[in-house]
Amino acid sequence: METLTGEVTAWLKANGASLVGIASVERFDGAPKGHHPRDFLHEARSVVTFGVALLQQALYWEGHLANSELVPPEHQKEVLQNYFYRQTGYVMVNNLLDTMALRISNLLESRGYLSLFFPATYGTKAIWGFIKERIPSKSGLFSQRHAAVKAGLGEFGLNNMVVTPEYGPRIRFNSVITEAELTPNPLIGEKVCLGEGCSICLENCPGAISLRPDFDPGAVWYDTPAQTDLDACIRLSGAHYCLGRCIKVCPVAQKSSRCKRALP
Repeated sequence: METLTGEVTAWLKANGASLVGIASVERFDGAPKGHHPRDFLHEARSVVTFGVALLQQALYWEGHLANSELVPPEHQKEVLQNYFYRQTGYVMVNNLLDTMALRISNLLESRGYLSLFFPATYGTKAIWGFIKERIPSKSGLFSQRHAAVKAGLGEFGLNNMVVTPEYGPRIRFNSVITEAELTPNPLIGEKVCLGEGCSICLENCPGAISLRPDFDPGAVWYDTPAQTDLDACIRLSGAHYCLGRCIKVCPVAQKSSRCKRALP
């Protein structure tokens, strides 16, 4: 078990993963019906979750092209948000996550352990439109965020994203469900999100995130303390050009001094 765990972790880190964690399937008890790891793989024993960190300058796209002689000012924000950021901070990262998930699944199956994964979120407008028509909640088939928390990589933040000690929320995840019995990581034992005393992510969201009335402000958030209106997020990001801002401004593990509390 220890040897295979080490091999899986080392392979992922050598091939692009910034963080790797493992959870036993028992940690997913209480998942929505039909979305537990064993609903997909009946003899599943472990879930391997890994993340790829986002580039700081991909997130700070709002300042690019300010002096461009080629892109008209009225089109700069649209081009940067919907082409540059979506590709470099979302689609390309998801493609890498999917490639790693496929390859590590193949590695585990070559050792005799059935494994599977799901595409990393809904990254394109075409797929998003397909999902909206068929899944009223717009939920993923498998929650990568919950898997990351259950693998000990972080806790949920007020922005409803996973906040990690190393990268804050500036990281995307994918997971592999496997029959292999791997060594699980411990859960995060201390808070990572700075909580209501910070609230910068909420201040910088135009209105798509709201706190749950029953959340415990002092607890480590192993489940979401907030609710996100995904339709509002998409609609407002087109009006305010704020895509990615709720994760960019988080001060946890912030590498840039340009974190601001207010909307520009």
